[in-house]
Amino acid sequence: MKNVSIIFILLLYIILFVFTGCEYDKDEVCFVGIPKTEEKEITFNLLNLPSGATIYIYQETKLKYDLNLPEGNILKQKFMLGNKEFFSSDGYILLDPKGYNSRTEEKLILDVKVDSGSESIAGKLGLESYIGRFEYNIIFVPDANLSLQNISHHKNNDDYFELTWSKPELEQYTVEKYRITYYHDRTEYVEEITNPNQTVFIDTRAVFGYLHYRIETFFKESYRKPWVDNYTISIDFPKYSVKFEYTGINSARISWPKNEYKSKYAFASGYYGDIIYEGTNNYFDIEDLASFSTKHGVGIFPLSSFGEWVELYVLPMSANTISRNMPMHYDELYSQSLITRDKNYDDYIAFVDTSNDILFIKNKDEIWSYNRKTLEMINNTEISNTMPSNWRIHAFCSEKTSTIFIANYDWIDLISYDFKNHEKIQFESTDVLNYQYAYLGTNDVVFICPKITIKEDESDIKSILYAYDLKSRKLISSLSLENMWDNIVVSRDGQYVCVYNDVRALVYKFSENAFSLLYTEECSSYGLGSYDPKNINFNEKISNQLIITLSPGMYNNEMYTVNVENGAKSEKKRCSYRCSDPYTGNVVAVHGSKCTIFDTILNKERLSLTNSDSDYLFDDLFLKSGGSDQKKLYYLNITNYLKK
Repeated sequence: MKNVSIIFILLLYIILFVFTGCEYDKDEVCFVGIPKTEEKEITFNLLNLPSGATIYIYQETKLKYDLNLPEGNILKQKFMLGNKEFFSSDGYILLDPKGYNSRTEEKLILDVKVDSGSESIAGKLGLESYIGRFEYNIIFVPDANLSLQNISHHKNNDDYFELTWSKPELEQYTVEKYRITYYHDRTEYVEEITNPNQTVFIDTRAVFGYLHYRIETFFKESYRKPWVDNYTISIDFPKYSVKFEYTGINSARISWPKNEYKSKYAFASGYYGDIIYEGTNNYFDIEDLASFSTKHGVGIFPLSSFGEWVELYVLPMSANTISRNMPMHYDELYSQSLITRDKNYDDYIAFVDTSNDILFIKNKDEIWSYNRKTLEMINNTEISNTMPSNWRIHAFCSEKTSTIFIANYDWIDLISYDFKNHEKIQFESTDVLNYQYAYLGTNDVVFICPKITIKEDESDIKSILYAYDLKSRKLISSLSLENMWDNIVVSRDGQYVCVYNDVRALVYKFSENAFSLLYTEECSSYGLGSYDPKNINFNEKISNQLIITLSPGMYNNEMYTVNVENGAKSEKKRCSYRCSDPYTGNVVAVHGSKCTIFDTILNKERLSLTNSDSDYLFDDLFLKSGGSDQKKLYYLNITNYLKK
C-alpha cells in the first residue's frame, strides 16, 4: 500500500513539470469570449403607487398588481406582511383588517430574485441574478364607518323635498359620483350626480307617503367598493286629522293639515269613491249640505254615526292625472264630537243640572262632567256596578245637594258632583222596590213602584207608587194604581205624575206630600187591537205640558201636546217625540230621516234637517252618539240656525 502512494506522488510531479515547462501564448485565439449579461429590470405595479407609498385598508380588499420578470428561473418570490409570509393568487393581494387594532401599521414587502442565465463563473455562482425589493406601508382601519354620514331630509326654500348627506372624508376614498334610485307611483327613477361636491338631491315628486332612496357612492380608486345606503321616510297625516265643521246649518267645511311640501290635493268620499275636490287648498267648502248629504249618502247631523270613510290624495304639483298608486291618506270623517271613552259606546245617558250648567254623560260605569256652556270637561271617573240592565232610563241631578242620582238594580247610587263620594241607598218598604225605574224630581222627591210579581190570583193586578224624601229617606206619600202594567213618567220638577196605558193617561199633581188627580186624557185608537202603543213624556222645561205620541216610530205616527192644567192641546204633527230642551222647552221630533225642532206648543218649525237625528237637546245643543262600535258623542250648537 505504501508503494502505491509513492507512485501516485511521482506521477503528480511529472505532470506539474510538463505544464510548467510550456510557454503561455497570449494570442487572442487562446481566449473564449463570454458576453456580458444584459441588464434587465424587475417591475412591480401595485395600484400605480410607487414603492414606499401608504395604503389604507378599511375592509377586506383585493389589491391588483402587475409583476414583470425577466426571463430566467425564479429563484425567490416572497410576500411579507410584517414578519409573516403570505401568498397571492391570480395577480391579487387580499388584505383584511379583521383582527387588527385601529390604525395598526404593517410593512408589505415583495422580494424577487430571478436567475440571469449568465455562463460566467459569477453567473454560475448566482452572483449575477436579477433582484427586486418593493415596500409599502399598510395602515389597517377596521372600525371605519363605510357609509354616508348625516343623511337627512329637509324642506328647501321652494318647499320641495331635499335629501342631504356629508361628503366622505376618509383617506384614499375619492368620490367619483353618486347614483340615487327611488320610486314613485310604482315607477323606478335613477339619477346620477357627477359633481362629487354636490351632496344635495331635490325630489319634487316626494310629497307624501312612504319614500325610499338607495344612494350608491362610487369612488375613483378602483379597489374601493361602492357604498350603498338606504334612506326611508314616511310622510303622513295623523288618524282623524280630516275635520268636518259646520259653517251654517246647511253649509260646512272639510279640512285637513297643510302638507309640509309643495303639493296639491284630491278628496274622495267612500272607498274608491269619486273625486269631490281637487286643488291646492287644504280645505273645501260645502255650500249646500243637504244636496251634498243626498249625493254622497251621508247625514247632516251627525255626518255619519259610524264615521264616513274618506280618501285624501296628496299629489306633486306636476301630477296631471290621479291613480290609485299615488300617495293617499285614509281617514274617517266625523261631525264635531266629544270623545269621552276608550271603549265603544254601546249606549249612554245624558242629564243636566240647569242651575249650575253642568252636563253629565254616563256610559256603562264611566261618568264625565262638562261645563255645559263651553263643553270643557270638568271631571271623569269610573264607578263599578252602576249599570243595571235597563240603565239607560233613569239618571238625575239633585240640584239641591249637588248629587248624581242613578237608578240601579236593587239600590240607588248617590254620587257627589266631584265624584269623591259614592253611596248606595235603599228605602224602607214591605214591598220589593223596583229601583231601576225610580224617578227623582228637582224637589228631591223619589217616586218608585214595587217590582212586578205574577200572582196566582190574576184578578189582583193593582200596584202602588211610593214617594220618598231623598234627604230623610222617609216615605212621605203613596198612590194606589189600578194596573201594575201601567207606565209611569214624572215631570222634571216632581210636581206631576202621569200614569198611562194604551187607553188613557191619568195625570196627578203632587203637592204638599199628596197626590191629587188633575187631568185625564183618553187616547185615540187606530184599531190595532190590544197593542196600540203610546209614548207619553213631560216637557223638560214646562212641567205641566204632556207630549203624547200615538204609534211612535210608525209611518202613521202623530204627536201633540196637552196642558194638564187647562186641557189646551196643540195640533197633531206627523212625527214622533224624541226629546225636549230643559232650558228652552223646544221639542225635538223625528219622522223617517227628517228631524224637526218645534216650539213648545208645536206651532212653529224652528229648524228642520234631513238625514239627521238627536238623542238630547240641552240649551240648543244637539247630542247624538255614534253606532255601537264608535267612541264618539256628537254635538252641534244650533242656536244661530233656529228660526225666530
